[in-house]
Amino acid sequence: MAIPRATQMSKMTATPNGSGKQRSSSVQASSSSSSSSSRRSSTLSSILPAVSTTNLRMHRAVSMFQDGTPESRKPDFPMFSFGRMKLDNMRCEKQINSMRCSLGLYRDYPLANSILSNAAVREKALKFSGKKQLNHVRGTDGWWRSMLVLEVRAIDNYFNVWCVIFFNAIFASVLGMIFGVHLANATLAQWDTVYSLVLKTSLAFLLVFRLNRIAMRFWETRTMWGNITHNTRNLVGGILSYGRHNPKHRDEAIKWASAYCVATTHFIRSDHEIPTEELAGFLTRSQIDKMQDANHQPLYAASMVRYHLRKIFEVGRMTPPGLAYAYATQHNNLEQLIQSLIAQTSGMERIRSTPLPIVYVTHLRTFLFLYLILLPYVWVSEWGWLTIPLVGFTAFALLGIEGSSTECEVPFDKSRPNHLAMDGYCLVILDGVQGLVVQDANLAMQEFQDEIEEEEDEQEATEEIEIEAGDADEIIDHRDIRSGGDVDEEFGECSESTIVV
Repeated sequence: MAIPRATQMSKMTATPNGSGKQRSSSVQASSSSSSSSSRRSSTLSSILPAVSTTNLRMHRAVSMFQDGTPESRKPDFPMFSFGRMKLDNMRCEKQINSMRCSLGLYRDYPLANSILSNAAVREKALKFSGKKQLNHVRGTDGWWRSMLVLEVRAIDNYFNVWCVIFFNAIFASVLGMIFGVHLANATLAQWDTVYSLVLKTSLAFLLVFRLNRIAMRFWETRTMWGNITHNTRNLVGGILSYGRHNPKHRDEAIKWASAYCVATTHFIRSDHEIPTEELAGFLTRSQIDKMQDANHQPLYAASMVRYHLRKIFEVGRMTPPGLAYAYATQHNNLEQLIQSLIAQTSGMERIRSTPLPIVYVTHLRTFLFLYLILLPYVWVSEWGWLTIPLVGFTAFALLGIEGSSTECEVPFDKSRPNHLAMDGYCLVILDGVQGLVVQDANLAMQEFQDEIEEEEDEQEATEEIEIEAGDADEIIDHRDIRSGGDVDEEFGECSESTIVV
């Protein structure tokens, strides 16, 4: 009697990754089937109904057809994927992930199930925390959108100084236009020379140098976050690939490696309260509290990763030398990635605690302030009342350059739209880890399915051989019976002739 395909899949999904004994038992149970065509037809009939069906048959059947798994080797056994199925009411990846969890497809893969089930919570928390950076206008949004903005100009960094300069321009205009107080023509000619050769040239050099240094610091910090992103991906990928023999410590190492980016974000911001929602599915509240109580949260997360890596690649007396060497090599490779993560965090600490030297900033601001304060007394005799808006516009332009430099000098504040979107970077990192973990679970299920198919192929070949052998035995027996009957007839004829004689 043929075993339904859904029953075979239930046996498969009940097998956790890393348990060979349960796999062998389920393979033996599935090898008792006799017809592959009937099993494939039952599989298709269990998948083709509406996806909203949540009965046991659908619950088991869908578990074998996930995104990222390789196609089946059998041409008449197609793979069905949620990502490739055109569903009218489930086009969003969030809904697809929710459906996967509700069907219990990853119930034997606790890390993948936990990460997927809390994906929406993490995304909402991180987007809310980084809403200032994630929702503001970007430089690539076009001329008009980038021009007609006010908040991103960081006017609050120099508004008080601008007001002083503007009211001073009003005062100078009143003295010149109402009371007739003007500078002499010879003095104005000398001031033009001083302004053009000394103040303008010096200020241009100082402003450009300061803005250039700040841009370099900003881009260096962004590069550090890029390194954290790809180092975390490589670290998690390495742990998934080489830690299969110890799933408990493998999952814990992945959790702490993923939490490193969130710990770095709050540590650089001097924010020691880490919300549970930002690490939902990765760490529990008690684990987050222990990390918060540490003096250096990123180092605490890194130390936890190292602890679980030691457990994964632990070498004992009974470990074969070749395996011990492989463990040591992979452990060293993953340790280098952890060291690189710590180096990026240390670089951001350096930028946070080391602004530009105060002597440079003081010199620049002093010359800039004097230039703008004296400017209306030079222009009032030529421009009259227009001196007020001209001085206001010039001060806005020059102070804006210095204010933008101040704004991006330490770009770690979540309340400033021009600062780094570190919450968005964390969201990207955690989404990448989610993809790696889910992909590994999918491949584990597909690998087990391939083993089942290989066993079924061997069983079918054995059954065909047995059938052919049985048919051959029947033919031989039939021939023996016929040959025996002929002998009896000949013996009977011989007996009759003997009696006659």
